[in-house]
Amino acid sequence: MTPVGRSEDSRKKVNQSAMIGVGLGLLPFRFAAPAVAALGMKVVKDVQDAFEAETSPVEQAAAAAVLGAGEFALGSASRAARLMPWAGPIVSAVLTGAALKALGEGAIAYYQWSTNSRDAEARPAAAAADASRVNF
Repeated sequence: MTPVGRSEDSRKKVNQSAMIGVGLGLLPFRFAAPAVAALGMKVVKDVQDAFEAETSPVEQAAAAAVLGAGEFALGSASRAARLMPWAGPIVSAVLTGAALKALGEGAIAYYQWSTNSRDAEARPAAAAADASRVNF
């Protein structure tokens, strides 16, 4: 599968998860937090699977730290948004969906970069030949 195909497939899954996140964002955050965290882990795993990437323990720890920090920030923002009369739950829902979308887009960018880096290391001679070529 080409990197563009992987990106598009991943983006479809990320968008679906973001829409589910919007629905979860309508719930009070203390009840929705475990589901949002699980959905965030699923988004990252779906993107990883689409790019057929292996993760090191350091990458797994970094992903857990990012998810934890994101959950903390999202929880704080959702509680603050809920203080607004009438529009609070809607703003909270939009924040949750946007956070999941951003997480997924970040995972797509990371795995695209790591795939390109891995491919460049696999073909150093071809990359050197392309670098010396001048195209007009």
